[in-house]
Amino acid sequence: MTNATIDYGRLIKARDIRAQRDLIPAEISVLQAMIVIGEEKWAHAMAIAEDASYPWAMRAALRGATVLVRGSETTDTLAFLLGLSPEETDRLFIEAAKVTL
Repeated sequence: MTNATIDYGRLIKARDIRAQRDLIPAEISVLQAMIVIGEEKWAHAMAIAEDASYPWAMRAALRGATVLVRGSETTDTLAFLLGLSPEETDRLFIEAAKVTL
């Protein structure tokens, strides 16, 4: 039997995870997101969202959204259409919040 050694210095503590989450804004405007994402990638995602094979309510939510709330179904759908991982979505919120309008 092999003994395992735990490197406690590499473990992320719960309070550190909470502190990182606190840096992520709870909401951003769609315009802020559009500016960070860029015209080409945004247009591609919106073209997919207009596809009639997607549920009507999802398409309506994306078309009518003015604010994106982190963790909402609309934001999760948009992230999926943009091909964003949860970490990339967090970075989108952080970067978009820096955009002043």
